[in-house]
Amino acid sequence: GGKDRRSGLILTIPLCLEQTSMDELSVTLDYLLSIPSEKCKARGFTVIVDGRKSQWNVVKTVVLMLQNVVPAEVSLVCVVKPDEFWDKKVTHFCFWKEKDRLGFEVILVSANKLTRYIEPCQLTEDFGGTLTYDHMDWLNKRLVFEKFTKESTSLLDELALINNGSDKGTQQEKERSIDLNFLPSVDPETVLQTGHELLSELQQRRFNGSDGGVSWSPMDDELLAQPQVMKLLDSLREQYTRYQEVCRQRSKRTQLEEIQQKVMQVVNWLEGPGSEQLRTQWGIGDSIRASQALQQKHEEIESQHSEWFAVYVELNQQIAALLNAGDEEDLVELKALQQQLSDVCYRQASQLEFRQNLLQAALEFHSVAQDLSQQLDGLLGMLCVDVAPADGASIQQTLKLLEEKLKSVDLGLQGLREKGQSLLDQISNQASWAYGKDVTIENKENVDHIQGVMEDMQLRKQR
Repeated sequence: GGKDRRSGLILTIPLCLEQTSMDELSVTLDYLLSIPSEKCKARGFTVIVDGRKSQWNVVKTVVLMLQNVVPAEVSLVCVVKPDEFWDKKVTHFCFWKEKDRLGFEVILVSANKLTRYIEPCQLTEDFGGTLTYDHMDWLNKRLVFEKFTKESTSLLDELALINNGSDKGTQQEKERSIDLNFLPSVDPETVLQTGHELLSELQQRRFNGSDGGVSWSPMDDELLAQPQVMKLLDSLREQYTRYQEVCRQRSKRTQLEEIQQKVMQVVNWLEGPGSEQLRTQWGIGDSIRASQALQQKHEEIESQHSEWFAVYVELNQQIAALLNAGDEEDLVELKALQQQLSDVCYRQASQLEFRQNLLQAALEFHSVAQDLSQQLDGLLGMLCVDVAPADGASIQQTLKLLEEKLKSVDLGLQGLREKGQSLLDQISNQASWAYGKDVTIENKENVDHIQGVMEDMQLRKQR
């Protein structure tokens, strides 16, 4: 974070007693030099090679290596020598004579004389300066920054691919593109949160020290990182907002497809197996027992239909909710689905109700016919029995009883005709079970049966 008197950045190379790997040092320098902006690099670097804990030949190798790594940017190299100076024979190599070949000036200086070339406020405590610097803090922040940069850049590419794939091409291509690349490799929410925390960390000032605290401003690379982070965050928010809209549209499309699939399941069953059940149940029975058996069978059919009607109610509620919150483009499709579903369900429900009413009317008809048959049997029995009246009063009482029974038979026959006619009217008004197919043969059999019962009762009454 320190700067020389020309506002050039200071690069410190601390050498240690252990063997220094030139390859690793070269890679590290390349990395560090990639951080500052071109404007900062143009001002040049002052390099401090701390050789106090190293050998002269290592220091010389490092200095010579600088011309290959950063020759254009280095303006001054300060080699900090140990208190006990290296052997003069060893240091006979004159750097100043090599200035033209190296491309920069090299000076040997002790740590306490380094302030002649660099202000103390720009040097760390290692060199007797006052510049506050926490290397672990910088390193951790740098790792977070690079991790965020890498993840956000990769995430931006993925989101752009998904978003662009949803904007172009046919519907099938869209679905295929979305299916193949729909889920990002990292969670956008997590990356955004990391970016916001990092930006907050970069923007705030730190206060270190004990005597009232020493204000420490962010280093240049941290100041440079701020606009990068903000730009990435802006781009990420934009792409993520688009991605969320793509997800919403996909979820909506999936929901629509699921509803459409369920609607077709209901429609196909009602128009298929459900209608077939009703088509095969056309009879009205020839007695009370037969009509009751048909009613029981019809209740079983209604029970199966009730399960599908329950699905219809649920689907209708879902469609209504989507219609209230849906986009304009979905309204037509949703209303068409709702209309199709309602038409089929109401038509089927009407046929079930009609069938139920028909069977109830048939049961009442057969019940009246049975009562009338019993009355006719009783009347016939009275007429066929030899009567030996004792006196006129007895004869009059018997005649009165016969007249009452005959009147009851007349009323019963009239009731039978009314019930029969009502039943015939229902049959004649019956809607086609098969949506247009002719069902006159089944109806003819029912009509013949009803008319036959009424004619038979009329003949029995005449007899």
